[in-house]
Amino acid sequence: MAYGDVSVVSMMPELTNSIDDDSGSSPWTSLPTDIVEHALALLPFPYIFQVRSICKKWNSLIFCSQFQEASLRCPVPWGQFYSPRIGWKGGASPLVTWQSYNLSEGKWVSMPQFEFPTFARKFSWNLIAANGGLFCFGASDARRLLVCNPMTKRWKELLPVSLDSKAPIISHMIVDEQRNSYDILFLVSKASWDTRGLSVVFAAEMLPADLILKSGAYCSGEFYCLTRHFLTGRYTIVILDLTMLRWRDNNIRIPEGFENYPYIVACSGQVHLVSGSSEATDTMPMASIGIFRLDPNLSSWEKVSEYSNFQFLRSTGAIYGCGAHGSKIYVVTYAYDMWIAVYNISTGIWEEPIKGNFYDMKDIFETKFSFQPNLRVAP
Repeated sequence: MAYGDVSVVSMMPELTNSIDDDSGSSPWTSLPTDIVEHALALLPFPYIFQVRSICKKWNSLIFCSQFQEASLRCPVPWGQFYSPRIGWKGGASPLVTWQSYNLSEGKWVSMPQFEFPTFARKFSWNLIAANGGLFCFGASDARRLLVCNPMTKRWKELLPVSLDSKAPIISHMIVDEQRNSYDILFLVSKASWDTRGLSVVFAAEMLPADLILKSGAYCSGEFYCLTRHFLTGRYTIVILDLTMLRWRDNNIRIPEGFENYPYIVACSGQVHLVSGSSEATDTMPMASIGIFRLDPNLSSWEKVSEYSNFQFLRSTGAIYGCGAHGSKIYVVTYAYDMWIAVYNISTGIWEEPIKGNFYDMKDIFETKFSFQPNLRVAP
């Protein structure tokens, strides 16, 4: 059963009656609220959205602060998810469907559908950032922004951002629950929003014009950018101090021999590079996948692991996306099929690759974002 699926309810009339029952006579609605909140908070994440179909009272529980606090204390972890595919159901429909890879259970899952608010349906949107349980969608000019919590289906349109750049590129999102705010990092600036949707833009030094941003990672107050030189094609890491809003003087070259489809991620409080080896064959675009740990003070790399599973590499194409959660780095490859391989830094072990099972490749675009469900954070 997919998340939010009501097929079981439709097969059991007594449950269907409970959903439409406003009289309070249903046995489901007669249960004490505190008992229901505690019991539901103990459920694994997928079942939360199944039980919402039982009755109206249960359906509204996830919006209650008491339930959200109970879920925070729940001993059953909800796990982390990677969402590489998201699309519109029925082409121009505002209904958004998406699938994620559950890093805790090692399987693909369908997530609860949600739809754009009415005022936003006349625009074209792309998912451009995600963090802390929130999604950030941007219009084509990246100035009109929407932030939503896909679990609670709450939306907020942010104040437009005024930047000198004609097409500001959003590269990262940082959610701070304690301050009830979030930062959105643009290529040349940082904008902060609080829960009222007010924004402040802090101008930073421009990224050199001859460098193209490929991916980025936030770690310990600094933003690490993997860039490619426009003319030479060389990959380098440049570091932005988010306190001083200045670029560090030292540019760090990525390891020689591993320059195919590189990505940079933050994992376990350190910055890592994931890249395919430059060696290729007629049947494989890369002979192995390397993971390297960066020492920013020494501007040097330490090889953490090299993955050379022939069967896996032969069945994949380029590295399509990369991310991290906790102590795990996940590498997504794509040719005719999508595969995901997970490396556990704490154990030094690669997990068995999993093949993605997608319903339809039409009207679907890539996201390459990590996502962890969070009912407490508001857009």
